[in-house]
Amino acid sequence: MSIVEKIKKIKNLDKNPNGGANEEQIERAEKRLSLKFSKEYKEYIKEFGMISFFATEWSGLNIDGYFNVVNMTEDEKALNEAFPEKYFAIENLAVDGIIIISNEEGEIYSLQYDKKELICSSLSEYLDICLKRN
Repeated sequence: MSIVEKIKKIKNLDKNPNGGANEEQIERAEKRLSLKFSKEYKEYIKEFGMISFFATEWSGLNIDGYFNVVNMTEDEKALNEAFPEKYFAIENLAVDGIIIISNEEGEIYSLQYDKKELICSSLSEYLDICLKRN
């Protein structure tokens, strides 16, 4: 099942009222962050822009403010000099400085200051983790 299909099944899902991101917005964001988004992340932001459910709030595009993936990533890089290159922010857990980040291949990590730990191999797997914690 695709990441989009899995997200569509979430009860009480809030998604970006502006809709999904277009190819131009994605290319601009990738250029500004000097990286490429993973395939699954692109599928997600093209369909939803950004999402929140229960206490989970993922970054995205076609939205202003902190939850814009460019803003969130740049803000976190400014706060943490150990934020790795070619990674982008998925979610700020707002607990003990933990940020969920992804690399270009789509692997998902937790980052707490200078401690980076692999959580899972895909955004889809991370979605399963988010659904279980709520």
